[in-house]
Amino acid sequence: MNGLLKLDEEYRSTRAALVSAGINMTDSIDALYRDWRRWRDKSQSLYAGESVDAANLDRWWALHLAQFRSLIDPLRVAARAERVRKDQSAVPVKPHPA
Repeated sequence: MNGLLKLDEEYRSTRAALVSAGINMTDSIDALYRDWRRWRDKSQSLYAGESVDAANLDRWWALHLAQFRSLIDPLRVAARAERVRKDQSAVPVKPHPA
């Protein structure tokens, strides 16, 4: 049960960090979280406790959380900001007349 609480807390902090960084991924993380919770709850009700299936589900969710956390890595955030800055300062190219 301790792992479940830890993953719930990681979800909340990762989601808050995504929102804070202005990364619009909350629909994706929320949908995956709901799937994980539904599958986790079903696994526990079937086996009355921790099982190999629950451990696999937790590992699956932990890997997804790591992917979301990588989006808020300072280097990636800086790279995205630089890309936006370059895109905004780019001079639009007009097509040549034929």
